[in-house]
Amino acid sequence: MNIKKFTVIGAGNMGHGIAELAAIAGFEVWLNDINHEVLKNAINRIKWSLEKLYEKGNIKESSEKILDRIHITTNLEYALEDTDFMVEAVVEDINIKKQIFSKADIVTSSHSILATNTSSLPISEISSVVKKPERVIGMHFFYPPVLMKLVEIIKGNKTSENVVRRTYEIAKILGKEPIIIARDIPGFMVNRILFRLYDIACYLVENGKASIEEIDATAIYELGLPLGIFILQDFTGLDVNYLAMKAMNERGYNSYYCLSLENKVKTNQLGVKSGKGFYTYPTPGKFIKPIIPRDKLGKINALILISPAINEAAYLLRNNIASKEEIDKGCKLGLGWPMGVLEIADQYGIDEVVKTLSTLVSRYELNYLNPDPLLIQMVNENKLGVKSGKGFYTYS
Repeated sequence: MNIKKFTVIGAGNMGHGIAELAAIAGFEVWLNDINHEVLKNAINRIKWSLEKLYEKGNIKESSEKILDRIHITTNLEYALEDTDFMVEAVVEDINIKKQIFSKADIVTSSHSILATNTSSLPISEISSVVKKPERVIGMHFFYPPVLMKLVEIIKGNKTSENVVRRTYEIAKILGKEPIIIARDIPGFMVNRILFRLYDIACYLVENGKASIEEIDATAIYELGLPLGIFILQDFTGLDVNYLAMKAMNERGYNSYYCLSLENKVKTNQLGVKSGKGFYTYPTPGKFIKPIIPRDKLGKINALILISPAINEAAYLLRNNIASKEEIDKGCKLGLGWPMGVLEIADQYGIDEVVKTLSTLVSRYELNYLNPDPLLIQMVNENKLGVKSGKGFYTYS
């Protein structure tokens, strides 16, 4: 694919990682940010990352040679001029994103693809300021972009099939495993599933049903989620999660509103980056995984944590937003889970999932967790998972 100029707007954690990926793949990259210090810091972090990758034998070119392909600038127009492919990776603020896309609409040529790394905001809203919205697409990388294999490619309401195909090819060139999200819904696929875990975990803590450590112990030791639920939020950044939650809720994603998350963001307890979030980190910016005692395991039923995520996955599957294979691939590659959410459902039993969801609705009045019609249908048809030989998958 002939891309002479690859532009990344925003040099924060996501932006500089995407720029590094593009440079490793051989593209000439223009990295833009409004703050020169942020750009300098981005280059230093890219250099450190490249040297580590070279030491491990993961890249063949020297860090200096790859860095020569990255050009930094605070001039947005210069970064966008004559670009073939843009990825916007700024803060999750619809107005800021629209400003960038409005400028890109003026400066770039009509053949340029304009992608956004948003994790939650509808592509069609962002593309509303562009005269040719068919060239706007979602390209959601996962943190850290250099290491995480998954990329969600999201079609806006007017995104052309040619742009989808070309973006998919670019993701492959960057060494990623892309999945296509067929409909432009808030949170897309992986975040909708993940945020159901966040929702129920926050509800249980805020209502005195379980402690943070008890929930993370179950998530880590029973479900096999590498960073549990609250540690993962600290790692990602509580401000990032809060903005995504707020954006999704404002656009119809019905969930429990996590007040403790909002309060932590307001008091600058942002997780690893600030040194304190749900847990404490002695050196701000340096992630050392908190030790969760095993004796906290068994205090909370794992099905209570995972059933809301399974319910969301059933909704996505029933509405043809993604296939079962893409849903499970998203969980494994985007979240690092040992099994996909639908594979987990089959292990526990679809009937047990439905019972758990029904209990959450009747006992705690979490009405947004009413079992999805697909799960009800599967129970009626005795498609219960492993124990009946057929669920989301078939077992011999």
